[in-house]
Amino acid sequence: MTTQPIDSAGPLVPMPAMTREALREAVRHIRPLNLAQFDRELGEAFDQSVQTGSIGWMRGFLVKWATFVAIERWPSRAAALREAEGVVDDPSADEGVVRQAQREIARILGEAQREAGL
Repeated sequence: MTTQPIDSAGPLVPMPAMTREALREAVRHIRPLNLAQFDRELGEAFDQSVQTGSIGWMRGFLVKWATFVAIERWPSRAAALREAEGVVDDPSADEGVVRQAQREIARILGEAQREAGL
């Protein structure tokens, strides 16, 4: 497992504000197949917020999708995450390799969350 390569072309989109409109537009641009999931989860978060009287559901939705965008806007970061997840999901992978892949996943998620301002 290697560290994330640098994308010479830069990110696919600038990091958007952590609002539903800005995140939806970014998802539409970088991963349009995920729009239905975005919209479904937005509706679920809204419904849960109304039912519980807590904005935590909406905040969780925004955090999840801001992290998703921060990862996916850099193709090499997204590829490195998928590679590491594949190692973790491989039942035949060596325990040391799995631990290294878990560290890589944590690094990528932390980097993405910092980039998203979380």
